[in-house]
Amino acid sequence: MIRVVIIDDDKPSVDVLAEALKGFAHVEVVDVAYNGMDGAAAVFAHKPQMLFLDIELPDANGMDFLAGIRQKVAWEMRVVFYTSYERYLLQALRMQAFDFLLKPVDRKELERLLERYGQEARPLPAVLSGSGNGEKLLLITTIINEKIVLRSRNVGYFRYNSARKLWEVALDDGRCIVLKHNTTAEIILAYGPEFVQIHKTFIINLRYLNLIQGNLCLMLHPFEHVKELKISKLYRKKLLECFYDL
Repeated sequence: MIRVVIIDDDKPSVDVLAEALKGFAHVEVVDVAYNGMDGAAAVFAHKPQMLFLDIELPDANGMDFLAGIRQKVAWEMRVVFYTSYERYLLQALRMQAFDFLLKPVDRKELERLLERYGQEARPLPAVLSGSGNGEKLLLITTIINEKIVLRSRNVGYFRYNSARKLWEVALDDGRCIVLKHNTTAEIILAYGPEFVQIHKTFIINLRYLNLIQGNLCLMLHPFEHVKELKISKLYRKKLLECFYDL
C-alpha cells in the first residue's frame, strides 16, 4: 500500500483528490490536514510514502513548509505539489518534487503518476532527507503549451520533424510528444550531459545507448526496435567520446 497524506486548506479539492485516490486499491489516504501545523503532525505521525501538498496554506507557504521539515524526514517520501496555480511549477522542480498536479485533479494524470511511482526500478534518495538531489527533473512544453514534468530516464531520444519543423520526444512509455515551436537543439542539450546530438535531426539519451554499429545508434529496451538513429560525421567524434566515458 502507498500511504498518502494530503495537506490543503481547500476542502472541496481535498475531497476530490481523496475520492480519486480511493479508486486505486494500492493507495490509502491515511490523513488529511488543512494547514501547515496539522500537516507536519500528520506527516511525522504516519510517515507517508507520498505527500500531496498545496502551496498556498493559511499558515505557511508550501515551499517553506517543505524546506522546514526537510531535515527531519528520515524515510523515503515523494512530494506532489497539488495547486491551482501553474506559476509555481518551476519552484516545485527546484524543490525536487516528484510531480506537480493542477486542480482539479485529472484521473489520467493521477493514474500516470501512481504508475510511474510503482515502476521505478531503483530507489531514489529520499526527496526530503537532504541526503542527495535525486534524479533531475525535466520540464518540457508541448506544441499545445502543456507543461509536462519528466525524469531523464523517461526520455529515449529527440527527433526533429523536418516536415513540421518541430522537435519531438520519444518516451519510455511509447508516447511521442511534439514540443513547442521555439524548442531548439541547444535547449534540449541543456537538459543534461546525458543528452548528446548524433545528427542534425537526432539527440539521444546516452543511458539507453547499447551499441554504435556503423553509422547507427542501437538502443536498449524499450527502444531496441528503433533503427532510425543515424550518426553524422559532424557529431560522431563527440558521441564516441561521451560513449567511451560512460
